[in-house]
Amino acid sequence: MRYTFSVLLTLSISYLSAQSTDIPLNGPAYHILDEWDVKAEKSLFTTIKPVSRRYFAENIEAVTVGKSRADVWDKTYIIQETREYQDSTARNQKPLFGRFFEYPADLFAVSQDDFDLHVSPVVVLRVGKETDSRFDKVLFENYRGLELRGTIDKVSFYTLLTENQARYPYYVQQVTDSTIAVPYEGFWKAHNDTGVDFLRAQAYIDFNVSKHISAQFGYGKHFIGDGRRSLILSDVGNNYPYLRINTRIWKVQYTNIFAQLVGETTGGTYGLDGFGAFSRKYLASHHLSFNAAPNLTVGLFESVMYGDSSGTLKIDYLNPLIFYRALEQQDGSSDNVLLGLDFKWNLWQRISLYGQLVIDELIVSEVFSKSGWWGNKQGFQLGAKYFDVFGIQNLNGQVELNRVRPYVYGHETNFTSYSHYNMALAHPMGANFQEVLFSLNFRPLPKLKLQGDLLTARYGDDLGNLNYGRDVLKTYLPAKRPGDYDNQMYQGVDTRLLMGQAKISYQVYHNMLLDLDVIWRREASDLDEQETTIVATTFRWNFPSRSYLF
Repeated sequence: MRYTFSVLLTLSISYLSAQSTDIPLNGPAYHILDEWDVKAEKSLFTTIKPVSRRYFAENIEAVTVGKSRADVWDKTYIIQETREYQDSTARNQKPLFGRFFEYPADLFAVSQDDFDLHVSPVVVLRVGKETDSRFDKVLFENYRGLELRGTIDKVSFYTLLTENQARYPYYVQQVTDSTIAVPYEGFWKAHNDTGVDFLRAQAYIDFNVSKHISAQFGYGKHFIGDGRRSLILSDVGNNYPYLRINTRIWKVQYTNIFAQLVGETTGGTYGLDGFGAFSRKYLASHHLSFNAAPNLTVGLFESVMYGDSSGTLKIDYLNPLIFYRALEQQDGSSDNVLLGLDFKWNLWQRISLYGQLVIDELIVSEVFSKSGWWGNKQGFQLGAKYFDVFGIQNLNGQVELNRVRPYVYGHETNFTSYSHYNMALAHPMGANFQEVLFSLNFRPLPKLKLQGDLLTARYGDDLGNLNYGRDVLKTYLPAKRPGDYDNQMYQGVDTRLLMGQAKISYQVYHNMLLDLDVIWRREASDLDEQETTIVATTFRWNFPSRSYLF
């Protein structure tokens, strides 16, 4: 893989041109882009994230709509976030010591013809309390670090490094206990018994191979979809090394992602083992988006997960155009291939309908036979976003349904399961579930946002050593399944989850926010019942809000 990356880098040097860094995942800019896309009906490519700052900048004038105070503030915010691609940007009248905070988005910045640098601090200070009697300690998150981005000649770069300690809610700790993984993170060690300590690092370089083809080589993660969840690829797991190639021309965007993942980790309550190398596996994925109409975008995707204890890289899958399923069959069908499609349909400059269909395995006769064949492995998502609900400016709603049958994403070993660092690579609930998400947010003032979320879900948990189809890390070999037929949704331990959260966020300064949130969660089955309430307040600076809505 190193050799392949080196060749691609070498071949691209003479074509470098319109490079760009990306706006980090889950930032407020993505909600702004969604609203622009719906109200302007310009068929923006929003499915593959993160999105480059240059793409945001190119579409500011083309799609900005509305004249409310919030609309004006949104445009100003994006201009500050994409300052290096603007003709002019408002400066602070009194920079600190005449050199720091010259612009709201940067602690320190340098702009020259062949060199551009932006330095920003990253701080998260969160403190909260949980009512669950089994967890009688203060919750906290303490992240500190730096974010750097810029351009040298024609190559853009980005790097983030933070040092972190945290004590997450009890239900999040249960995920760590069962997977030896902290959601969103990687290597960790115990901190004061019930807390975690870890480093977070992310970096990449970005360059253009030609006028319409760009490449990014780095260590990070991606999100594919237009909803709150993704059934294809989400960011709930750890970062990974990758090569991303993006082709945008005419009405088409074609994206390749080649990634090296971790198949298995080892550790215990103390954290992960810090000696030796974890096993490696690989992901190759391509996604094609096509603007079928000014308000309709459809997409096709395919991904293959492969690997074994030898860590051998299959050069076959580095072909950016080939049909992976045909190639996998030629090689003996030992790998895990996902196929599917997605769509986004914007209506009346107010509503966006979206969805995904994922096929892990499909035999049409078995699907319609109602036999409960275990290999009926499919999932789908349907959702809608509604902007300016009932004509009320800045009142936005969203509803989303996700349903995934048992054994989707799983495979014979962890080297071929759709997972990374012991975490599901798509939906955090794995498979064998159905959930409905409701969300409503309102901005009475440009800098003040009120949001409420409600999650209702039902899933079948695994029981004992048998795999009933939820845990993507468990093998689905015949000896580990209850049977080939009569497999139904929610089989295993039938569990209900109801969760609500309310959040108030105020942006004190550019990307500096104060949050107050309340979370209520109840999970119940015939074997156990848990109910908890969490109240927390957070100071965030240059770090997006993370959702633990699961």
